[in-house]
Amino acid sequence: MARVNLERRAEIGRERRARTRATILDAARSCYAQPGVQPVTIEMLTQAAGVAKGTFYVHFPDLATLEAELGDEILGALAERHQAALGLVADPLTRIATVVTILLLDLAQRPVQARLVARAIAVLPDFALAVQDRLRNDIVQVRDAGVLQIGSPCLAAHVVVAIVAQAAQLIGAGELEATGIGDLVRAILRSLGCAPQDAARRAETALGHAEAIIRTRLD
Repeated sequence: MARVNLERRAEIGRERRARTRATILDAARSCYAQPGVQPVTIEMLTQAAGVAKGTFYVHFPDLATLEAELGDEILGALAERHQAALGLVADPLTRIATVVTILLLDLAQRPVQARLVARAIAVLPDFALAVQDRLRNDIVQVRDAGVLQIGSPCLAAHVVVAIVAQAAQLIGAGELEATGIGDLVRAILRSLGCAPQDAARRAETALGHAEAIIRTRLD
């Protein structure tokens, strides 16, 4: 009688579960990246993933848990960009412009990801709040420097995130290309209180920083 390798059998089971979980997450990314505002449901996800509804619940207790994981993925990428900008850009306003520029340049190369970001901001309240929190410290520094024209840093962060969401939606729809990102960053800077010439200068500086950071990531 052949000896059963229980350790190998357990390993195969873990690998199979990991593949199934990854398949569900891939299907979720695809569903959330679809144009439009149709709500994503568990039925939609399981159909896209080709798994039974019960299989979904083996890996995720509910849709909110899966959505939180997708949001964490995007936030992780945003945190990486913000950390890179922190190490390179001392001025908080130019740093905000740099982070936004890096993000939008990345999304311009990946329209599907752009739709996913736009959808996440629109339908995942915790995600939108987390992005605003990521920006708020820089915005507080801008306020303390006497530049911020919006009285509330929370409102200013909301404005920045709303403009980024609109830009991501336009990129995902093929209506905004990389060449137009500078104009959008200038608009964000103007909304925060920059004079036109200062906004143009900071946006150009941010583009230089963003390109340097992207080159470093590629090396």
